[in-house]
Amino acid sequence: MLNVQHLLTFKALVRTNSFTETATELGLTQPAISQHIRKLEESVGGTLFQRHGRRVEITELGQILLEHVVNLERCHAKFLVSLDGYKQSQYQKRQAL
Repeated sequence: MLNVQHLLTFKALVRTNSFTETATELGLTQPAISQHIRKLEESVGGTLFQRHGRRVEITELGQILLEHVVNLERCHAKFLVSLDGYKQSQYQKRQAL
C-alpha cells in the first residue's frame, strides 16, 4: 500500500516542481522529500520525475499516479460528505426518540 504522506509530498512536488519549495511548504527537510519520492518510486517500480538541476518535471508514470491521487482525493471528499449525512441522520433519529 502506498503511504499517504508520500502521496501528499508527491502532489506538492508536482505543484512546485522543486524539492526545496516542497520542503518549505510541507515543513520538512529536502532529504525527507527525496526519501518520500524515492520510496514511492520503489513502490510503483519507476521514475516519477525527471530531475533538471533544482527543478523537476513529472514523467508519464508520474502523470498516471497523479491522476489516481486526484481520484482518491475526490473519493475521500465524497466519503466525508456521506459520513456527515449519516451522522446528521443518526442525530435526528436520536432527537426524535
